[in-house]
Amino acid sequence: MKLRDLASVVRSKNAGPFTQTIDVFFDDDASYRRVKESGSINPGRIMELYKVDESRLVGIHYLDAVRGIKIAFIKPGVASGDPGMSDMYGCQQNAPLLDLQI
Repeated sequence: MKLRDLASVVRSKNAGPFTQTIDVFFDDDASYRRVKESGSINPGRIMELYKVDESRLVGIHYLDAVRGIKIAFIKPGVASGDPGMSDMYGCQQNAPLLDLQI
């Protein structure tokens, strides 16, 4: 099963000019626990999907009270607002996670 089939929200945004954040939320405890306990969202896999070195990972945080996951990493390449930046707000960067196999 893919993450897109379990999560109700998978969104991304900038957290300043150099940091990318991704939020994943679930409607029910069973889906949240399934993803959390699968170990599918881990530093190695996230860095592979986003093609950045693991040293750029800020963190992967599981927030049980809201059935959410927060992922943050230092973006590769140019900063937000630089010429050539194709996603100024970072809101298109959730796509690689959608097809993650759980």
